[in-house]
Amino acid sequence: MTNSIQVTILEKLKTIIRQNYNSGFSGLDLSGTSRVIVGAPNGAPLVPSASIIYIDTIEQQGRTLGRYIGESVFQIVAYAGGATLEVRMKSAINLCSDIQKSITSDRTLGLSGLTQDVLVNQTALDGEEYGITQTAIALLEVRVTHQTQFGV
Repeated sequence: MTNSIQVTILEKLKTIIRQNYNSGFSGLDLSGTSRVIVGAPNGAPLVPSASIIYIDTIEQQGRTLGRYIGESVFQIVAYAGGATLEVRMKSAINLCSDIQKSITSDRTLGLSGLTQDVLVNQTALDGEEYGITQTAIALLEVRVTHQTQFGV
């Protein structure tokens, strides 16, 4: 049984962001098996870690009859620690940049023929505001454009 385009993209995003960013901007390691999960946990299960949440897919008619152009939106919530507000905010911004660079290094996500492009927006928040101590939250919105014959 094959997966829908949305699940295929979700699994690919999970694979792409599950890596060691030791030589990146943040120096954090998300390569462990439980460091990147699908779904929205209650709080930060591990620091550092990331979760991927499927938001929605909006479709339009394609350029030819029988083709659909869709945009699937995913949210990545990542957690970075730090002793001070400044340290953890910088760490979260750097983690956003590491993840964004990993995703956009191949704008088809390695799914050429299925996906057309990917755009990533990012922000960072202090986790203390949400009851997550000594942690900052890195938020990324990932928009993936794809084309299908049946709309799924």
